[in-house]
Formats: sequence, structure tokens, C-alpha cells
Amino acid sequence: MDPEHAVGSGVGTAALQLALATGATPIGTTRKQDKLGRLQELGLEHAVVTSDGTFADQVRAAGQGRLADVILDTVGGKYLGENIKAVALQGRIVVIGLLGGAKAELPLGLLLAKRASITGSVLRSRTLGEKLSLARAFSGAVLPLFERKLLRPVIEDVMPMADIQKAHARMESDDLFGKLVLRWS
Repeated sequence: MDPEHAVGSGVGTAALQLALATGATPIGTTRKQDKLGRLQELGLEHAVVTSDGTFADQVRAAGQGRLADVILDTVGGKYLGENIKAVALQGRIVVIGLLGGAKAELPLGLLLAKRASITGSVLRSRTLGEKLSLARAFSGAVLPLFERKLLRPVIEDVMPMADIQKAHARMESDDLFGKLVLRWS
């Protein structure tokens, strides 16, 4: 069981499809009940609607008592405590976003008891060499999944670049599903 936060986002829908393509059993968190139908169409069987930021008990229920082996966290600070509760013994939490804040209190006792690990990752600060290496690895491992129709881009809307302020407002509204694409024309 592998939770992915903000599963209806562009990163979340990509992570969901990658998890399914590799045989993992994803659990996705979302704050919006109305995204569940579209998530099910993408193959998500276990969804957690979390309007209050709690999800560990629901992860355990979805896993029939099992906790998460891996948590992909796009939210950050706000979810750290729940992530520690939801991660399995020797599980991993990978933080790739900070939409919920860059700081949080870390329940060290629970982290130690679970012998879990927390890893942070971002592309922006990597060297050009690292980025090239990742691009090659992506080309070899992920592009074939697109060719086999196991992955597909999830695009909510395409808007002209002139509407960038409207696009930004839509992104902040949390009403998007997948990606919003801006075009130059």
C-alpha cells in the first residue's frame, strides 16, 4: 500500500499510474470528494478524502490493517505527523513538495520505533549532470510505459499564455484534476 497525497493533481495522477504500472497498490489522498470518480477511472481503488488532514487510520483500513510501505508526499509540513503514523515498519516517506508548509514537528519516537526513513527530493537544485542522468533513466524506464498505454498525460485544460493569471487562480482553487497546460499562441 503506497499513499500518494493530492492524487488528483498532475504529479498525483502520474504517480498513481506509475504505481499501477509497477504492480504497487496505491492509496490516494484528496481533499475533494468530487474527484473520486475520475480517480477510479484511472484505476485508483483506495481513496482517502481528507478535509481535515488526517488519513493514517483510513490508510490502515484500506490496507486491511497494513500500513504504507512508501508515502509520496507532495504536501510537506502539514502532513508529516500523519505520514509517520501511516508509514509501515521500515517504510519510506519521500517528500517532493511543500504545499502544506516547509516546517513541522517531527515525532521522533514514532519514527525511531518504526525504523522509517524520510527522504527529500527536488529536481530544481540538481546539477546538469544529475538532470541528464535522470532524463536518460526516465527515457529508458518510463517512456515505454506510455507506448504500452500504461501511462497517459491527464490534462484538465489548455489555456492561452495570455490567461496566465486566470490559470494561476484555477490552480490555487484546488479544482483542477491533472495538469493545466499553457500554450503560446
